[in-house]
Amino acid sequence: MDHLLSIRIFQRIVETRSFTRAAAHLALPRSTVSKFLKELEEHLGIKLVQRTTRTVTLTAEGAEYYQRISKLVAKLDETEAAMRDRGAAAKGRLRIDLHSSLANFVLIPVLDEFRERYPHIQLALGIGDRPVNLIEEGVDCVIRAGELADSSLIGRTLYKDRLVTCASPDYLERFGTPSRVSDLENGHQVVGYFSAATGEAWPLRFRHRTGEQQVLNFDIATNDSAALINLLVQGSGIGQTHASVAKRFIESGELVSILEDATNTSFPVSIIYPPTKQLNARLRLFIDWIVERLSGF
Repeated sequence: MDHLLSIRIFQRIVETRSFTRAAAHLALPRSTVSKFLKELEEHLGIKLVQRTTRTVTLTAEGAEYYQRISKLVAKLDETEAAMRDRGAAAKGRLRIDLHSSLANFVLIPVLDEFRERYPHIQLALGIGDRPVNLIEEGVDCVIRAGELADSSLIGRTLYKDRLVTCASPDYLERFGTPSRVSDLENGHQVVGYFSAATGEAWPLRFRHRTGEQQVLNFDIATNDSAALINLLVQGSGIGQTHASVAKRFIESGELVSILEDATNTSFPVSIIYPPTKQLNARLRLFIDWIVERLSGF
């Protein structure tokens, strides 16, 4: 039995939740994947996974084994990557996924700096507000706003962001500038956002000394965060977005920040990647660059 290959096969089965997908990722026949897992279970004397025709479920022993071997494999990959990359120019494909507003208004405007520094790294940008499965979809990293929900992933904070409530000068001239959150429900147009994955509407969020207040009713909504900015700039109403995204439009006078005392919700913007990807040389270079470039944004 090739012990290391068996461990890698088990690790990929867990991460893809499928024998078929694990085989495809490793470029092996499905029968080989099944054979190596069986040999690993026989070697350990324990059952690692429960298999049905549709699902793969870890046993308690399998979950503990996965946690332990993942750390060891990551260390091994780190050592091998360091040796491969020493003295060689970084090259190859790097897949990055991020929200459309962060892509269009934060990353893309500065991305030429990275490309000039590392011309042999091919960037593949997956742009959209749909959640992605990093392992199953072959994504190296994602850039997301908010707290890290999946504890199996690794996150590194790029900068602290906050919500900003804004509208175009033309809109405010026509409808007036609200002085209180309650004004939004009286004669104002609200631009909203709804989840591309679930269709659930996201409320406008405000904070007061007495607690949080939400505005859920909207007159027009989109499931694309870059389209939300365009709606606000063209005067469709009042809405909320990230301060880092709205910054250039506020500085240019295309948008005006309003209700600032009540809009103070903050959150991290992070680069997130799975443990098995953390040692990729291209990814390490991109992380170091983007942390340097966006720190204090």
